[in-house]
Amino acid sequence: MRYLHPVQAHERFMASGCFRFAKNGAALQKTESWTIHSHADGETFVRVDLDARVEEGKSMLVEALFSQDGALVRLDIRYENERFELGVKTLRATYQLAADRLQVGYSMNGGERDYTEVELPPDTLIDVPLLVFRGGAITRLAAQAEGALPIYVPMFENAQLFPGVLQRIASPVEYIADDLLLLGTREIPARRYRYVDKALSYWIDQHGMILKRVNSFKQQEIVVQISNYAAPRV
Repeated sequence: MRYLHPVQAHERFMASGCFRFAKNGAALQKTESWTIHSHADGETFVRVDLDARVEEGKSMLVEALFSQDGALVRLDIRYENERFELGVKTLRATYQLAADRLQVGYSMNGGERDYTEVELPPDTLIDVPLLVFRGGAITRLAAQAEGALPIYVPMFENAQLFPGVLQRIASPVEYIADDLLLLGTREIPARRYRYVDKALSYWIDQHGMILKRVNSFKQQEIVVQISNYAAPRV
């Protein structure tokens, strides 16, 4: 696994895993590896290595710092895709949350570093579009019984949508059932959620981690399943 910064001596290991992707039953050369470590003050630090250089030309290294109560504090990104002729080829970005404002410093396609701010309504859900972060977002969306929820999705690949999209939506996710998911020789209890358009299904364990995602569209099925999963100790 690659990383922006190595694990420090004061960090304590909590969990790790790797998401593997398949299309119509055939494995893709794409993985999303991750680790979670805790700090003495109760903060948690997540490192992510999304490696799709062979499959898509894309590489993304991410570090995220979360507060004691699980709120995102900082998100650091190094993104590269030399094949993306009309889009973002390289991005170095830092998202920093301060009160109800998201401060973003970035350098895109080798340009000089620039800065922008996004004002976020109170209780905005920040839905980082990487699987290791999405379990909590899915469960919160499913728990939104009524009304609209402000949601902000950081964007890394589309220059027109960078640094992200803020919208207010009614929950597109519903809880379906409690399942037992087989991972290797282990049966793990999971809650199954589904987007109301029935294209996306998620299985999420008691720690809020996605174990499996199935995306069915246009007669294709993309399956992502966790492997080498070291879950947090209960």
